[in-house]
Amino acid sequence: MQSSETEQFINDTVENYSDMMFRVAYNITCNREDAFDVCQDVFMKLMKNKNKIQSDAHLKAWLIRVTVNCAKNFKGQAYNRYTVPIDDLNGAEHDNLDDKLVITSCVQKLSEKYKTIIYLYYYENMSISEIACLLGINKNTVKTRLARGREKLRTILEKENYYG
Repeated sequence: MQSSETEQFINDTVENYSDMMFRVAYNITCNREDAFDVCQDVFMKLMKNKNKIQSDAHLKAWLIRVTVNCAKNFKGQAYNRYTVPIDDLNGAEHDNLDDKLVITSCVQKLSEKYKTIIYLYYYENMSISEIACLLGINKNTVKTRLARGREKLRTILEKENYYG
């Protein structure tokens, strides 16, 4: 790609996909600043691999996959495993939040394998087949994790008196 083509490609990608990437990264890291750092890392990787992108559909799948991987790697770093978000220290309450924020907060409490699939299915409107392909797992595994994740989410919502 020429310099102007590269610049236009990156600008279009930022405009079209940065919100989605941030939501995916935030879903995994549970922290705004960390999610921004992950997105920045993904865009750096995109700059190095831009010639490998074959289509818009491939670009979206590539961005999600790389964002998930970067966010997981970031969250697994020793420094991040032993820190606590400032919101947790302040005892943030959910009483005044709308249902969407309450559910999002409860989704954050799920383990990684359920949280990622629920997020991709409900928030990014991806099909079970798309999720299976993206994560490199069997469709039946996605279905099972989605069902178990819903049940665990229901339990969390009931425990916190948001449901039932």
